[in-house]
Amino acid sequence: MDVKLGDLRRIRDHFARFVPEAVKRLVALDPAAPALAKRERDVSVLFVDLSGYTTLSEALDPGALNALVERYFSSFLDGIQEGGGDINETAGDGFMAIFEDRDPRAHAGRAVDTALDLLARAQRLNRESGPAPLTIHMGINSGPALVGATRFEGARGIRWTFTASGVVTILAARLAAAAGLNQLFVGPETVVRVGNRYEVRAAETATLGQVPEGVQAYQVLGPRLRLD
Repeated sequence: MDVKLGDLRRIRDHFARFVPEAVKRLVALDPAAPALAKRERDVSVLFVDLSGYTTLSEALDPGALNALVERYFSSFLDGIQEGGGDINETAGDGFMAIFEDRDPRAHAGRAVDTALDLLARAQRLNRESGPAPLTIHMGINSGPALVGATRFEGARGIRWTFTASGVVTILAARLAAAAGLNQLFVGPETVVRVGNRYEVRAAETATLGQVPEGVQAYQVLGPRLRLD
């Protein structure tokens, strides 16, 4: 099992080396630009955590396991890029993506749309893959965070990361941890920004775990049906 889990981590690390488009744009303009430094920006942060690694490692041989998990990660990466988000790094058994826009409501909506798309992708892949599927749980929070690029230099070369830090990011991670399998939890600020675009319901306090007391989390059920 240790060998199979090691193979899984190597696949995950492959996607951690993905250079966000935001970093590419900044470096292309000027590698020494002040814009590379962290500064406060308004963002929506999406955390995606995956479950089912252990079950998969017990059910599949290493080759099949590698191919299957790579399909999931590749599809999720496509979804984040199509939604205009930037993946910074993997965290645990998942990853974090940052959404920005001059209009705070726009990036909150794109983050929620992307998360619902990832959920649909995961469910489709599970139907195609048969038993022992991967499941996801996600959290989104919106607001000001310290956002910027960091450059690491080592014996094997240079690597850039792009991340957001602060209370907004911490709450997004905790919302993802509190969400059940195949659920999307969002913070109150995200709910305010997306207005009535989605069907949401308040999450029960007992299920919230690490979410700070006094912070109401909401589960996004899907787009709100319009009766035109």
